[in-house]
Amino acid sequence: MWLRDFFWMDFYMKLIVFGLCGLALMPRISSAHGIHFDSQELDEVSVTESIEAIHTLGGITSSQGILGARRLANQNPARSSDVLEAVPGLNVTQHSGGGKANQYFLRGFSLDHGTDLSINFLGAPLNLPGHAHGQGYADSNMIIPELLSRVEYRKGPYFAQDGDFSSAGSLNIDYVSELKRGLASLSVGEFGYRRGLLANSVSFNEDQTKLLYAFELTDNDGPWEVAENQYKYNALLKLSHRIDSSKRFELQYSGYESQWTSTDHIPVDAVNQGLVGRFGSLDPTAGGFTQRHAVSGNFTLAWDQSITQLRAYLADYKLNLFSDFTYGLRDNTALGRPGVISDQFNQFDSRVTFGGGVTHTLFENLSFMRSQLAVGFDYRVDDVNPAGLYDTIARERLATRSEDSFEQSNLGIFVSQQLLPVSWLKLTGGLRYDQFDVDLNGQFDDDEDLTTPNVTRSGSRNDQQFSPKFSASITPFEHDTELFLSIGRGFHSNDPRGLFTANPVDYIVNTRGSEVGVKTTNTSRNLSASATLFQLESDSELVFVGDAGTTEPRGATKRNGLELIASYFNKTGFEIDGFVTLVDARFVGVQDNGIPNAIEESAAVSLGQTWGNFKVGYKLKYVGSAPLVEDRSIESDSVINSDLFFNFKVNKDLSLNLSIFNLFDRDNSDIQYAQDYFLAGSPAFGKTFHPSLPRHVRLTANLQF
Repeated sequence: MWLRDFFWMDFYMKLIVFGLCGLALMPRISSAHGIHFDSQELDEVSVTESIEAIHTLGGITSSQGILGARRLANQNPARSSDVLEAVPGLNVTQHSGGGKANQYFLRGFSLDHGTDLSINFLGAPLNLPGHAHGQGYADSNMIIPELLSRVEYRKGPYFAQDGDFSSAGSLNIDYVSELKRGLASLSVGEFGYRRGLLANSVSFNEDQTKLLYAFELTDNDGPWEVAENQYKYNALLKLSHRIDSSKRFELQYSGYESQWTSTDHIPVDAVNQGLVGRFGSLDPTAGGFTQRHAVSGNFTLAWDQSITQLRAYLADYKLNLFSDFTYGLRDNTALGRPGVISDQFNQFDSRVTFGGGVTHTLFENLSFMRSQLAVGFDYRVDDVNPAGLYDTIARERLATRSEDSFEQSNLGIFVSQQLLPVSWLKLTGGLRYDQFDVDLNGQFDDDEDLTTPNVTRSGSRNDQQFSPKFSASITPFEHDTELFLSIGRGFHSNDPRGLFTANPVDYIVNTRGSEVGVKTTNTSRNLSASATLFQLESDSELVFVGDAGTTEPRGATKRNGLELIASYFNKTGFEIDGFVTLVDARFVGVQDNGIPNAIEESAAVSLGQTWGNFKVGYKLKYVGSAPLVEDRSIESDSVINSDLFFNFKVNKDLSLNLSIFNLFDRDNSDIQYAQDYFLAGSPAFGKTFHPSLPRHVRLTANLQF
């Protein structure tokens, strides 16, 4: 009962309780004189050589960690961004072609394309505010899994350095600075899949300067009746220079382009009635083109008792997306196409994003405790010209529903103070301030009457947010087990276009989180495990619906959940890791309280065994059903998927990998919705779905040189 009562406590009451708990322990601080430990223990989440754990000791919560290169190399992803499913509890899907951003699910959140999951790639943010397709859109398809050095994840609003879009969690993705040997990789598979990768690194100035380069080409048709015809081009240049033992500089360029034809989600009834096949399409002209070219740099300077980090980035981005999810509800007479059955629309987004920041971390050895103080800021500008929504048929623009140009800036200032009064106690307090400003000029159709002029809209808006954080951890058993209490306030911004409507939304939506957890890591036995009870509250799940060009209000929500994570490997080459997440996700204060697409049960387990030059791996993933409408009268089908792979090292230069995806050929779905659509000459409402890939096999040859 105490835990249930804890979850329902007011936010500030929890903050006071946690603070008093810390003060109650302070009398024991006087006994800490003479205790010595490495100051780096204050906030590093290090991965030891003996166990590259899914999660490790040393953080401020039980739900953060770092995935190293070894762990990530075992993922064997069917799609490049699937490698992010190495983050325990994160589900990554695709519902409309390989060039469109993935959809993410974490801790009972249907995150769409990134609404509450902040993703940073090579020091630059991927989430895009005010995106033409949806707020927070984050395309991670440019990831090259073979180059990953680490993925750092943090869950919940407990970290002062994390700002917009990070209420459910944040990911920071980095590449290696060099390869020990060059890599040439070629993959072929069913459904016209082909992929080539060339990567290598060179060193200069007695290994003080290193240049990493990589080029990737992917061609894929998929199992669809209308071939996907995806062509993806990917390039990377990373220059690393070590000035001396205390100064390091990195400069990175990432270029990515993709074009494709998409098979959008289709009505289940259309398949059941034989109107279209499971892998069929109701609009063969859907699809799109996207590109992102980005330059990012960072400079690290280590002083005697402090570290200063400077970072900057510049990205040029475009998306031209054509979709049709309802297939005939629109009357196309006003578009000059009477009798044509099509609801296709075009979303176009073109922007330049630039920004940067500074973080200064000071380590102090006080007379009675150790301290780490981090202060910093980050600043970001999105210059969008335009974000537009258009009525189209067969990719021909016929009318403008909305078209906006705007510039949004976000300044974030944060401070985090960490104290170790004794070796078994760590207290962390943080505060973050965010300022948002937007200037917008645009037009929109406010009555869906194409015979009347669109309404113009323009103006400026701004808003601010303070986000306090507090965490406490206790290490009662000689540094191999930690107990955690965490509480924090976070937020996500709403689409700035929604501020300039007849019923404007709030610019910033408050979120609150609290959790208790335990984490243990036994490096001698190569075992790690954690258990976390968490709660996440959101004042409103207001989401700008890019498909319609309007803002759709949703109510306040609350999620209570349990997350279990474990990993183990031994010297015989056996390894296993997995997670289970259980969540109760509900709208607050209403009878029909189901949150559409909020997954309440998910689990996964990965097994691996190595015998000399041969390795076999297996992954089993379970995603439970979710309500598709608030009264839960329609629910999604659960998903059970199995992947199997074999790797054989022929010699020191050549290795072969055989992958079998969806081993048991189950009719799974990547995504399911309940919606209006047009079918067999009349409007209808029901379940739509986008099928997962059927069983398919791929062979990869990796040549090192």
